[in-house]
Amino acid sequence: MGITAAGSRASAAPPVLLSQGGPVPVPAQTLGTSPVQKGPDQPPGQYVRILTIDEKTNTPLPAVLLFINGLYAGMTAENGSFDLLITGPGPNSSTIRAVKDGYQDITIRSDLIRPGEVLLNLTPGDIIPVEINGPRESEINIVFVPSHTSFNATDNTKTELDGYPGGETQFASDVRTFINQTFLAYPAITSPSYPLPRDYRQRFDFYYFWDGTTYADAFDSCAGTIPQDYWDNVTFSDLTIILYPSYQGVYSGPPGQPVGCTNPNGLGRVYLKISADMPSLAMHEIGHGLYGLMDTYCGDTYYAQNDPDPNLWSSKDGCREYAGGNGWDPDACRQVSSGVPGGCTKEFWRWDPDPDIMYYGYAGTFGNASTKRIVSTLMRVSP
Repeated sequence: MGITAAGSRASAAPPVLLSQGGPVPVPAQTLGTSPVQKGPDQPPGQYVRILTIDEKTNTPLPAVLLFINGLYAGMTAENGSFDLLITGPGPNSSTIRAVKDGYQDITIRSDLIRPGEVLLNLTPGDIIPVEINGPRESEINIVFVPSHTSFNATDNTKTELDGYPGGETQFASDVRTFINQTFLAYPAITSPSYPLPRDYRQRFDFYYFWDGTTYADAFDSCAGTIPQDYWDNVTFSDLTIILYPSYQGVYSGPPGQPVGCTNPNGLGRVYLKISADMPSLAMHEIGHGLYGLMDTYCGDTYYAQNDPDPNLWSSKDGCREYAGGNGWDPDACRQVSSGVPGGCTKEFWRWDPDPDIMYYGYAGTFGNASTKRIVSTLMRVSP
């Protein structure tokens, strides 16, 4: 069977052909078998009407994104309905996935062969939208999780808290401030040689997780521990940020716990922990978590030449060749070191000028190499 998205949706979409496959969901609830009458702007024929409602209030849900066998079909109208035109024979079973911010995703299976109605009950979720610029499938999705622990650097001890201080109101405020001071601050700290996409801010969606009882532990391991079953419920996150209250005491370096830590590098199922009031260090950690940037300081950290568009090279010749090929001064290539005679050195080379935020962490900017990699990552996202 083929289907065509009809006039009850809020925005146009190309015809979607059904195909086999998809996750095994709960069965669809069919409400009727009589033909659904076409609307005034719909072509003649028989329809399957998808109805979406709030499970708790039993009210219609508009603007629910619908995917048929993994392909985007459109969104529900103000009355919570979406009509599919039956255009011919097709598979005996198809998947319908419904997505709406503030609700848990739901996927059901239905034959979609006979005209009638299919009901989707959406359950309010614990993922709260903060700033949404497009469908999750076409955005970089950032999710914040509160920590119920902080750290006293002077005593080198983890501090247990009674939830997140100030509750959801304070956490939501900290998240919004954090976003403004980090993700929305790129123009001020990136190299003008590689301009950001004009609409780069629209390439992010921001959410936070809150149910009032479940918290991350920012100081159970370097990057912290995500709540149990988190990834089962938050399947769309590209970067999860464990946000914890202000670091206590004075951090003087290893063996104490670091104030920020990322696990692992690169875009994907990645998480990091950071204090709510350290935006510069957060930019350093986000550099790892979203863009796969390497540390350029000398210490007990991970090093690799992060092709393509590296900000770290495994040889001086490689750094010089890359710099020359991009119109940069090859003589600016220098070995990763502590800068102290007899101190730490690594067999890796960096180019970005100081203050390089991937070197200092607490201050600085992204140079040509880091910015080029950031921009190339953003350009792979279609808002």
